[in-house]
Amino acid sequence: MKIFIITVAVVIVYSFTMVFAQDYRQAQRNSYRLKYACEELSATGASFYDLEDYSEGYTIFNTEEGMNAIKNQLTNLLSIDSSLTPVDNSYWSEQIQYMVYFYDDSEICKVYYNGSFEREEAFTYGSSHEDDWTSYNTVISDPTVVVTINAGPPRFRVKFLDAIPDIIRSSSHEWKER
Repeated sequence: MKIFIITVAVVIVYSFTMVFAQDYRQAQRNSYRLKYACEELSATGASFYDLEDYSEGYTIFNTEEGMNAIKNQLTNLLSIDSSLTPVDNSYWSEQIQYMVYFYDDSEICKVYYNGSFEREEAFTYGSSHEDDWTSYNTVISDPTVVVTINAGPPRFRVKFLDAIPDIIRSSSHEWKER
């Protein structure tokens, strides 16, 4: 009987370990996927700039076109609908939130939250960008687009962890054509 009880206990512990390991690998894969999305979206936002200002030697981002492209690409990269709600086959369970920061030669940082204009703030090259949601910190030395996405908590089936933090990723793309 003692061997039977020990065997059952080992099988239960092993089952919990395997389920947790599978959930962790899935969360890690989707975190990398979110990182890839941030990198692509920041590069997309940096692709749209004012041609007239560029001909004069200034890089001023066209934030309207950039934000439209980011919104369209975001739905494809993360399996969400236009209201940022995950579709049925998506890994994510909560509504996605994102912030986009445009730093350009106008020396005004334009900040967008979920596709809507939120605020403007002055900056100078050489100053640092600190993200509102993460500790992501970078020095702005060239025109830069920073994208931060909060995808909510990962899906873990074993609930022995009380507070599972949200998966938040951030990435920037610098425009070095000067």
